[in-house]
Amino acid sequence: MIFFLLRLLLCTIGTSFLLIFLSSFVFLIKLIYFSDTQLIPHLFYNYEKCGEDFALTNKDLCEKIATSYWIIVILIASLVISFITLFPVFIMKKNNEKHSSKSKKKID
Repeated sequence: MIFFLLRLLLCTIGTSFLLIFLSSFVFLIKLIYFSDTQLIPHLFYNYEKCGEDFALTNKDLCEKIATSYWIIVILIASLVISFITLFPVFIMKKNNEKHSSKSKKKID
């Protein structure tokens, strides 16, 4: 019973973080490629565009860049957590086979 509950808990946590990963991936793609402004040239090089002097004029661009950075962090974290929780679910095996083989040897 504990084995089943542990497996169910890990599967639930892993599946929820996998859904978070997929939904944030879709949102990131929509934000980068289907936005009014071009984010790809500015994504990892925004120091001149989002400095203190230009922050008021490029507010929309700076908000989209910051949002995409946070979505990337969420993507990485949710992928790691879902891998950590879902990997043991698929390799876990119930340990009853070991006990049944020992009992068969004692009977013979």
